[in-house]
Amino acid sequence: MDKAKIRKTVFIPSFCLVLGAGILGLADNELLISRFRAVFEWAYANMSWLFQWIVLALFLLCVALMVSKVGSIRIGGEDAKPKYPFWTWFAMSLTGGIGASIVSSGISQPIAFFSSVWGELEGYGIEPGSAEAMLFAMGRSLHEWTFYPYAFYGIFGVSIAYVCFNRGKPVSLSSTLTPLFGDKANKKGPAAIIDTIAVMALALALVGTLGTFIGLATTCLKRVYGIPSSVMLMLIVAIVTTVLYLLSTISGVDRGIRFFSRLNFRFYMILLAVVVVLGGSSVFILNTTTSSIGYWLQHLPEWSLDTGIQGGPALVKWWTVYNWAFWMAFAPMTGVFLAQLSYGHTIRESLFVNWIMPSLFAIVWFGIFGGCAIRWQSLGIVDLAGIMAESGTYAGIWAFLQELPLGVIFIPITLFIMLISFVTSADNSVTVISALCVRGKKIGDEAPVTVKMAWGVIIGLLSFLLMAYASGAKGNDGVRYMVVSIGAVLSIYVVLHLIATIKMFFFDK
Repeated sequence: MDKAKIRKTVFIPSFCLVLGAGILGLADNELLISRFRAVFEWAYANMSWLFQWIVLALFLLCVALMVSKVGSIRIGGEDAKPKYPFWTWFAMSLTGGIGASIVSSGISQPIAFFSSVWGELEGYGIEPGSAEAMLFAMGRSLHEWTFYPYAFYGIFGVSIAYVCFNRGKPVSLSSTLTPLFGDKANKKGPAAIIDTIAVMALALALVGTLGTFIGLATTCLKRVYGIPSSVMLMLIVAIVTTVLYLLSTISGVDRGIRFFSRLNFRFYMILLAVVVVLGGSSVFILNTTTSSIGYWLQHLPEWSLDTGIQGGPALVKWWTVYNWAFWMAFAPMTGVFLAQLSYGHTIRESLFVNWIMPSLFAIVWFGIFGGCAIRWQSLGIVDLAGIMAESGTYAGIWAFLQELPLGVIFIPITLFIMLISFVTSADNSVTVISALCVRGKKIGDEAPVTVKMAWGVIIGLLSFLLMAYASGAKGNDGVRYMVVSIGAVLSIYVVLHLIATIKMFFFDK
């Protein structure tokens, strides 16, 4: 590749810092984890309030854009034509943004809340296993996985699309701040600093997602097939997964992500239908989901601004703050990907596909999986809470699937779905990270293969280290430490991006 095209001021420092983290992990993994843990503790103690205000502001901004005349603006100009059919667009948007996390969280989070596995209900004084615990578990899960978090993707998708397509700015996160700082934001110094921090944060966020899949896969192999968890097994899973998503990302968006996203979406629909039909709880699911939505809306104000004073650290620190940081870490990177897909559509249409439709999908997903899991826990069909307390959050989904009729068939299918989910998400992530490291790229352009390969390898290495040496009681403690650390770093940029977006759409001519 032409070395002159590399943004050395972005690629070299960001890659070296992530590489340095990997080397430190190999040399002294305890030191690496202790650093992430220290930032995690500091972020919870000092930034919970900021995280809550950011999420609330993004949600309100989504509503404002949907109902205002700004929503009629077409991405790319009045003559721009959409590139993808509607359902292909939605499949790529949905699967490129959630990865494998929703598959696991649809069971683990409602059960953890319902049974207060790690003390999640203590702050609110709700009796574990009670009717109110059921409503809280489902309502709080919907709160943390639907309209509030998807507002990150909705706002970043339309703002980046408008800046790049309608204002002709290059693919750079610093470009999104030009409505606030003018051309100063694109000067070499400030632009390099902003994009270096963003690339490093985005790479580490992908490390966390790959770590999640490594944990899910190795837990499945141990629980279902009796293959003992080991460092070598985690290494093998990390290598296989890294190779697959690199092959996908090298093939490009139109061939890789488009193919895998449509395949992945079909599998999601099949899995939902299987649980409804074979889980024996369709009426319970409908009743519980309906009542939980009402409970969620009733408690929305206090949950929106709960910094842990009321909810307590077991809930807010280990779940809410982590979830908000997770979405915050992925928002800029996923926003670039979603912006690319939004060409030719209006801002209102883009928000409908990137914000409303995924949120409705998440309600269905959590309603079916979470509702069925809570019913089984209540009836004593399977002690998912006990299994999670003993073996971590990832064990819950496999124990759940083992109880399904024909579970022996659906478990490998689900593992395959998770693999495809991660490959799709990682493909989009590596593509964006690499594009930010190259000069002169417009949105939608592919970065050189060598840059993608370099990032893919180092991300795979660090993911393996976090899961092999810092899984902790919940099975993903190291990943949680790192993701919240990233959210803390990116939060300032997210605030500036939010202000710039408001100014651009509502105050600029």
